[in-house]
Amino acid sequence: MAADRVGLPAFTLMARDPFLIALIDMVSEPNGSATADHACTTTREWWDEHGQGPTCDELLLAMFTPDDWSEVIDDPDRTALDRTEQIALLRSWLIHYWTRLGAITYVAGYDSEVRPGRLVATTNVGLPLEDM
Repeated sequence: MAADRVGLPAFTLMARDPFLIALIDMVSEPNGSATADHACTTTREWWDEHGQGPTCDELLLAMFTPDDWSEVIDDPDRTALDRTEQIALLRSWLIHYWTRLGAITYVAGYDSEVRPGRLVATTNVGLPLEDM
């Protein structure tokens, strides 16, 4: 990795990392909202077509082409194994980011499929927690 400064509007990175730059490009505005909306729409369309939600991998495959992210993110300084791990981390960050925005619902370690929209937590009596 190069040791030059990378200037981004909100801050400056001390090292150029192609995966971090790709993540920032996908979540920063104006791309962030559009990409989150695309995740929600793709999830809804998946439900309409299949009757259940996509897995995280299925959602990302439906949203982005090419499906081999290493074709798009050029990082020759990392080994193939390191690039594979960075892609997995980037994909995980995107899923969690869209969940925090409320575009999709996915609870890592619990859910096997993605649902569109925000999860509303309720008590056992059916009232939303904020109404108690």
